[in-house]
Amino acid sequence: MGLLAWGLVSPVRAMAVPHFTLVPTSANETVGTNFVVTMGVDSDIEKVIGLDIQATFDAAKLEVVSIEKVASDTGYQFTYTAGQAIIHNDTGKFEVTLPSADSSVYTGVVAKQELLKITFRPKAAGVATLNYVCTAGSVADTNIINQSGNDVVDCASNQSGSYTIVAGDGTTPTSTPMPTPTSGGSSAPTAVPTTTSQLPETGGLENTIALLVLGISGMMASWYLKSL
Repeated sequence: MGLLAWGLVSPVRAMAVPHFTLVPTSANETVGTNFVVTMGVDSDIEKVIGLDIQATFDAAKLEVVSIEKVASDTGYQFTYTAGQAIIHNDTGKFEVTLPSADSSVYTGVVAKQELLKITFRPKAAGVATLNYVCTAGSVADTNIINQSGNDVVDCASNQSGSYTIVAGDGTTPTSTPMPTPTSGGSSAPTAVPTTTSQLPETGGLENTIALLVLGISGMMASWYLKSL
């Protein structure tokens, strides 16, 4: 088979470049409920001796709660300790440096793994962004440093995040007092009688006394007539 024919039938290798990733790149979240975004790296075929990460986020809508190392069953290829990250929640920025965990920095590793778990707390509704700070040719921001000490990150290939924050239905409506159920289980309101001072009807006592006086007078008249 000629070289031309071989080139036509051989599989074409997908071109990849060293870059940083985010998982997820988009999501719907709720104010006050924490969520996690995982940062990772893919160095393609480049052997890496260190990483620098600088990222910005919407400080009006998000707050960084913590930055932790991702647990890995295959071994973590970089060195990170808790509290190593520098976090600026007031301006919406954080930065982390991850040197290679290999005993010889000159050996380097082909890095294809998740790196850090960023826990965010949403503060306000709206669309919040998360971006790597990366300038081509600069070693002062986000970098993938290879064995030769060169920054090989392709800034345009770094992933960015966009997260929709909603207020949710956490607003508690004004409650109306429920009526006290009756003994029969009905929830109908129980009528409360109005308490008033009721006076006895006038004339009843006077009529009784008048009849009593007439009766006594009649009896006395009857005795008087009999005594004549």
